[in-house]
Amino acid sequence: MLKFSTNENRGVLIVAFEATEDGMTDWQSSQRDWLYKLIESHPGSKFALDLSDVNYLASSEIGFLVTLKRRIDRRQGKVVMFGAGPYIADLFQTMNLTRFFDIVDTLPTALHRLEAN
Repeated sequence: MLKFSTNENRGVLIVAFEATEDGMTDWQSSQRDWLYKLIESHPGSKFALDLSDVNYLASSEIGFLVTLKRRIDRRQGKVVMFGAGPYIADLFQTMNLTRFFDIVDTLPTALHRLEAN
């Protein structure tokens, strides 16, 4: 399961994900719904997803990230992921998700990429 926190930097909403062993799916579902609503109602259109503290993704979590990207795309927003460790980067490469997600190494690089758009 993933839990997350949010903050803002230079007009970019940063969503920092963290892996957890918590099996509380009701909490997880309500938190995901809350994040979907935040993404859709946020006044800005630039988002950065921080995967620095994630070392494993289940298929449902990958689906959640894909859904986030699609919701951001639907509102003509931009999203960049950063901080993916070697295992996550390899997973995205193997699943050919590097063509779908814009992935960079660090937050400053993500902010620069989002400012350029």
